[in-house]
Amino acid sequence: MNTYEAIFSRKSIRRFLWEKLEWEMISDILEYANNLPMLIKGIPVEYKLVSNIEKKQGFRGPFSVKAPYYLCISSEEKEDYLINAGYLMQQINLYIASKGLGACFLGAANPGKELKNTMKYEYVIALAFGKTSDPVFRDSSQAKRLPESDVVVYKEEVSSDIKQILTAARLAPSSINSQPWRFVVYKNRIHIFAKKNNKLFSYMDYYKMINMGIMLCNLLLAAEELWVDLSITKQENLKSKQFQSNEYICTLLIG
Repeated sequence: MNTYEAIFSRKSIRRFLWEKLEWEMISDILEYANNLPMLIKGIPVEYKLVSNIEKKQGFRGPFSVKAPYYLCISSEEKEDYLINAGYLMQQINLYIASKGLGACFLGAANPGKELKNTMKYEYVIALAFGKTSDPVFRDSSQAKRLPESDVVVYKEEVSSDIKQILTAARLAPSSINSQPWRFVVYKNRIHIFAKKNNKLFSYMDYYKMINMGIMLCNLLLAAEELWVDLSITKQENLKSKQFQSNEYICTLLIG
C-alpha cells in the first residue's frame, strides 16, 4: 500500500499496544519525515520523536491519547506555518498507515512545558502512533464525512480525475471531524476556502488551519498519483475580499 491508497482506507486509531517498534521502522519513519518537501518554502520545522516506552512523557488534557510513541512537529511562526505543518504531518500519518501501524492526530492535548522546551521551534501538533490490535483500515464508505454537495460547488463540468482528487480531499481527518474545507471548482482552477468559526469556537481557528494543511496533503497526493498538474497561488481579489461564512485560503490552478 502506498500513501495515496492509504488516503481511502486508513482510519484514526486511539488504542495502542504497549510494545516497542523495531528501530529500523522508527528510523524509516524519521528519514521519511526529514526528506519531505515543504508545501511552503522558507518555513523551518523540526520533528521530535517521543517514546513513552522507556520513560513516560505522555500528553495531557481531555483529548490526549495514551500511546507508546509520539511524533511532534515544531515550526517557525511564519505566514501559513500551520497549514504547512498540517501538510507535512498528514504525509507522515499516511506513511505510518501504509506500514500497517495505527496513528491519530493529537489536537488540544498538551505536551507539557518540559517537553516543549526541548523543541527548536514553536510546538504545533503531534501524531500518536504504534502497534494496535484494532483494524487500521476500513472502506472509505464508512468514513463519516459531509456529502460532496455540502462542501463542493461546481461552476463548470470537470473531469473524473478532478472529482477523484476532491474525494481524496474530503476524506482528510480533521479536529472533532469539523471538515472546514469548502471548494469552488472550475475547469482550470479550484478555489479553496475555510468555513469561519463563530465566536464561541474561535479557539478552533488554530486547528482549522492545520486541518486545511492536512486536506491539502490528501488533495495534492491524489493529483500527483493521477498525473494532474496543480500549482498553488493566491488571488489578490479573493484574498482581500470579505466573505460572510468562509475565508479564502488559496487557489489551485489546473494544468
